This record gives sequence, structure tokens and C-alpha cells, in this order.
Amino acid sequence: MLRFHVDESPSARLFLDSGRKLSRDIQAALTSIGRPFAGFDAVLDFGCGCGRTLIWLAREHPGQALYGTDVDAPAIDWCRLHLALAGFAVNPPLPPTLYPDGMFDLILAISVFTHLDEEPQLRWLAELQRILRPGGVLLLSLHGAPSWTALPREDLETLRQRGFLFRTSAKLRGIVPGWYHTAYHSRDYAERTFARYFSVLSYREAGLGFQDLVALERPPSS
Repeated sequence: MLRFHVDESPSARLFLDSGRKLSRDIQAALTSIGRPFAGFDAVLDFGCGCGRTLIWLAREHPGQALYGTDVDAPAIDWCRLHLALAGFAVNPPLPPTLYPDGMFDLILAISVFTHLDEEPQLRWLAELQRILRPGGVLLLSLHGAPSWTALPREDLETLRQRGFLFRTSAKLRGIVPGWYHTAYHSRDYAERTFARYFSVLSYREAGLGFQDLVALERPPSS
């Protein structure tokens, strides 16, 4: 069940393979903006689930200060019991976290903003800005245009007009909370919204499989 919450599949092999690919894509994206993973001192995986990405990052970068947090308390309990590679914490559904200001210089938010409704997203952007050091990087993924192919016409029209769409799923009903289903962003909406909190360093369409990958920086003076 823990793997299903993260990957919507109970397969251990698919779970591990997806984590390894995510680790490689994350590192490639950071290298492309001149900020290789090894250069960060304190890394937070926000929405870490049961550690599918952190496992691989820790293997390639032993000794690096890694942290993971998630709203899923059973997943964090499992990580604390089985993974000594990072410090783990449960975060509430809405901010704040217990982390102090500027604790991290890299925050990963993979397949998190793909699930949050608009108001929770704005609140979490402000919180991630708070716990990120000035000059630090936030790397997050979105359901951008490459993932819209199966959407009905009325949803596509909403995205063209507003730039944001949130849809609940019968498949996930009863498994995840009502505020955590599927969110879609246009590139223009994402860049305008994120610019309230961060500088946009890069936007890679389909940079993480079918998800877009956005690199943001907390301005040094903020």
C-alpha cells in the first residue's frame, strides 16, 4: 500500500526502477543549470513517500546531508525504521513545517504540485521559500502540456483561460484526501505564479518523463 500511494502500483521492481530514473533525471537537471547535486549541503525531499528517490541519491552521494518529509505518516514511520540514510519527518497537510528558516539549500518536490489544489500550492510555495536558504534551489515537477493529451475539451479550455486545473479521481477516492488529486499547469501560469516567490532558472517540458521540471531559486537578497 505504501508503494501504491507513491507510484499507484504495488510492484517493488517498478517502484525501485522509477526511483533510480528520478534520481538520474534530477541530477541531470541540476547539472544543466550549473548546480550539480554534489554541491548542495542540505537536501530536502519534500513529499518523499517511502524513500524511492532518496535511496538512489544516498547511494551515489554517501555522507551528504539528506532529509525527507511527507504527509503520509505510515510512509515516514517505515523510512525511519528501514532507511538510516536521511532524517525523516511528518509534515502537516498545510504549512508550517517544523524546519527553521533557511535550513536547506536544495529542496526537491517531485510529484507533489501535480496533486495539490491551487490554494494549498500557494501556501506551500511560501513555506518552501521560507525554509530554503537565499540562493538555494527548489526543483519541482508539474503536469504541463505534454500530460494534457487525455483531457476533455472543457478541461483544455479551462487550462487555456486560467492556466490551472484541479480534478479529483474516482480511482484515488478514499485512498488520498480530497485536496490531493491531480493538478495541471500551463507554463505561463506556472512561471507567473512561481515568480512571486522565486526566480525561475529553467523550465523543461517533459523534463521528468511526462511531467515538466522547473528549477527555481530563492533570490540571494530575499
